[in-house]
Amino acid sequence: METAKKDSTEIPPENVKKTIAIVQILRLGDIIQTIQTAKSLRQEHGDKYKLLLIARKQFANHLKDQIDEVFDECITIDLKDLVLKSPVVNLDNSLNNIRELKARISTHNIDVCVNLSYSKTANYLMSLITASHKIGPYYDENANISIKDKWSQYLYANVLETSLNSFNLVDLYKLIIGVAPKEDEKNTVKTGNKNKVFIHPFASDKKKVWGDSKWVEVIFKFLRDNENKQVFLVGSKSDQEACKKIIENPLLSSFKERINDLTGKHNITELKNLLDDDSMFIGHDSMVSHLASLKKIPIITISLGPVRTAETVPYVAGAYNLSPQTKCFPCKPDTACDFYQCHADIPYQTVNEALTIVSSGEDLTKDSLNKKLSHFHLNSINIRKSSYNSLGLLSLESVLEDQATYDETIRKFFVITWSYLFSEVEGHNDFPIISDKTHQKLLIDMQGLQQLFELSEFGKKYSRYILEEISCETPNLNKIKDYSKKVDEIERLSGIISETHPQLSPVINFGKMARANLHGDNLVQLTESSFYSFHDQANATSVMYELCEKTLTQNQKSKTVKPQTTIR
Repeated sequence: METAKKDSTEIPPENVKKTIAIVQILRLGDIIQTIQTAKSLRQEHGDKYKLLLIARKQFANHLKDQIDEVFDECITIDLKDLVLKSPVVNLDNSLNNIRELKARISTHNIDVCVNLSYSKTANYLMSLITASHKIGPYYDENANISIKDKWSQYLYANVLETSLNSFNLVDLYKLIIGVAPKEDEKNTVKTGNKNKVFIHPFASDKKKVWGDSKWVEVIFKFLRDNENKQVFLVGSKSDQEACKKIIENPLLSSFKERINDLTGKHNITELKNLLDDDSMFIGHDSMVSHLASLKKIPIITISLGPVRTAETVPYVAGAYNLSPQTKCFPCKPDTACDFYQCHADIPYQTVNEALTIVSSGEDLTKDSLNKKLSHFHLNSINIRKSSYNSLGLLSLESVLEDQATYDETIRKFFVITWSYLFSEVEGHNDFPIISDKTHQKLLIDMQGLQQLFELSEFGKKYSRYILEEISCETPNLNKIKDYSKKVDEIERLSGIISETHPQLSPVINFGKMARANLHGDNLVQLTESSFYSFHDQANATSVMYELCEKTLTQNQKSKTVKPQTTIR
């Protein structure tokens, strides 16, 4: 995959392409999302930039064809050679391997290096790379995390810490790199009757995996009701044993001729080529679902456990997502769970009906589902469809409900707020239709937003006091210390608001992250940066407050019915 660097000595300096390097050392699905991001960069700027991908060998080699379509070069690394986790690796070997890797990367004159991995290993790797500009997290000379751009600060503070992010990761990657999101009419599912159903019922985390018995029920009923259709089970070699349990279930014995076991039999390129115009996909959040999005075939993903639906839904308009309404969903990867209630809250009958409707080329609608399913099959599940919103961002809209849930309402507000705050882009969406319960929760949110706004204004005030004191001919050190203590107190009080109003934690988390990465080399510059971070936090709370207020007003107006006059 690694190609020799072309000699650019004969090219005039003004014509040499700028090099953008992207660090993505996570798994296969993350690399596919990075490829989709790079494609958008190519669509906007053509071949203006040289694109370099830095990825893990064990994953990048499987996606060589897809990577080569958009990247000029790919540098692969083997993390086993860089860490002391093998009995045959010692400190000297690791240091030599690190020096070799640094030398390989240094042969490229990197203008901008972007970290899209958000892992400690990637952050350390970023600190080794020489680049004119660095975007995303990296460790500075004092071994502290440094994140200078706002979108990366947002991602690092919220995507990993909260479940209130509504941005798809591909859109976030675009925003970090500087590609303005916009609706892509070509990036839409090609609907129609599909006779081949590719199923990926596996995942790396057992909390993400539906039970074998439920998949057996779905396959059985689907094949019984659709005589001309076939099922293809796909996965890696490690999934072969689990696949065998599904296929050899006695319930499926009469359908063996229409069930095809492809687990471990094809590489990624071969599997992608199998997804033709007569195919559709259903399965868990995985690399295969993202691969299906590249072919624009109909997609149904089932999100369970720690999966954040908005973040990881395949990046294509027209894909469907099924998720539980379980209160603890989504959980965190390290959250212990003895009984997977979120698995039980997705009935196989609902999945089967959704599969039948989509494979026949029809749209999933509330009416089409209600014809075959009872209220008990639909009252514990969310069914959403991906589409582009007015900001050009991929979003999920409910299929079953006209009213937006509280979480959906808050997420919509955050998308508008962050887009306006960071990119100065205004959305033109209708105000969501909300329930009385959501109405009451938003009223409580407004109290928390007002408190947070006041704290942000105090933060600005004391930052300004510090600047004014520093500018004096004889600065009073004690006053500066007192003002700094006030700023620390504001941080502590913000933490209390985060506990009492957890839905406001994205704003508070971002503020803390911004102030942990202040710009400047001296006290004046750092204090100015602190002032602007409080200013951003105040603006975010102000926008959120206004959105809540206008939504509540609109909701109240829609419920006001003029009494009829009766003449007696």
